Amino acid sequence: MMLLFENLLTFEWRVAYTCIATIFINLPFGYLRGKTNKFSIWWFITIHAPIPMVIMIRKFHDLSLTWTLAPFLLGSFFLGQYLGRKIIPRIKKNVNKDRLGINKNKT
Repeated sequence: MMLLFENLLTFEWRVAYTCIATIFINLPFGYLRGKTNKFSIWWFITIHAPIPMVIMIRKFHDLSLTWTLAPFLLGSFFLGQYLGRKIIPRIKKNVNKDRLGINKNKT
């Protein structure tokens, strides 16, 4: 049983956990960034605020920032910002339509 969990602590898995956590951390900040004016102070804050959290997660998984790891972390960072900006408003819009009964099938 212990061998199963040891395989989940390899370098590749730690990189995967870090990238997934980076995406999830950036979702709300991407959503907030979509509501601000471009290049305003709040726009810059919503981009840079999650960076310390991502660094802490990277340190927790004992990953040093290397040239091979940087594209994965930067890609995860921007993917989380993008998904938060584009997908969360669509989900909220569909939830509101469901509450109003607009998407209900008429039988």
